[in-house]
Amino acid sequence: MKNLTLLFTLIALISCNSTPRKDTKSDNIQSAPASYKIELLWESDTLLRTPESVLIDRERNILYVSNVNLNPWEKDGNGFISKLDMDGNIINLKWIEGLHGPKGMGISGKSLFVADIDALVEADIETGKIIKKIELEGKPDLNDITVSEDGTVFVSGSTSNTIYELKNGALEVYFKGGEERFNGLFWEKERMLLITSASSQFKEINHNTKEVKIIAENMGHGDAIAPVGDGGYLCTSWAGKIFYISANGETTVLLDSEGLAENAADLDYSIQNKILYVPTFFKNQVKAYRLIKTDN
Repeated sequence: MKNLTLLFTLIALISCNSTPRKDTKSDNIQSAPASYKIELLWESDTLLRTPESVLIDRERNILYVSNVNLNPWEKDGNGFISKLDMDGNIINLKWIEGLHGPKGMGISGKSLFVADIDALVEADIETGKIIKKIELEGKPDLNDITVSEDGTVFVSGSTSNTIYELKNGALEVYFKGGEERFNGLFWEKERMLLITSASSQFKEINHNTKEVKIIAENMGHGDAIAPVGDGGYLCTSWAGKIFYISANGETTVLLDSEGLAENAADLDYSIQNKILYVPTFFKNQVKAYRLIKTDN
């Protein structure tokens, strides 16, 4: 970046950086003791370029990292996907190239799907070759991806405030919301989980009725959702917080790195290994943390 002005401009444009609520405290945020804590395991090299999302490929034992490469919403063609091993070593820095601002990712069948501003990109997961791009008109600002049990791909639009569903090779509206700035998604059998960055809410959407229920609030620049396996979830605020949200909506802050200007973007979590993988955006790293149960 040429100067601080450019940096601030980029920050203002990012997916999760809508104007936050000034009051980031909530009665249901637990001060101490927490049910969980996290412990840093490793940090990747800083060769990554504005990493926005991490996805675990559990079959191949690989981490995929989307790199927006500075401006996340500019169609500049400089975005790429990296492959890392499970210890954070970069296997292939620019495994998939020719993207613009790649963000959330998901695996369905033999394909890796990537949200790329106004296109859902499908790539061969073995070769990294782009198969096709499914484009949307207007300014959807596609952000996160989740995949259902039967392999259906869903993607959120942050500016369109819409969740899209891939059907017969086209993106159809699954759910349309208000001015909330949709971001993180996680599909479950009975519901879709959604976290927003403008209304800062973690909520559920019933698949059948489309009824919305708020699970937790004051999520800051809400970004990621990942199940822990005990009925609770890990969520992030892009500005630099990691939360644990219990099944009843009680929220604990596990990490607050906002004061260090270190972001916490679209993480992924391994229930088996109890490790969360966090992209740090402007810090150009992925960090891995162990999730540790503590005594109350």
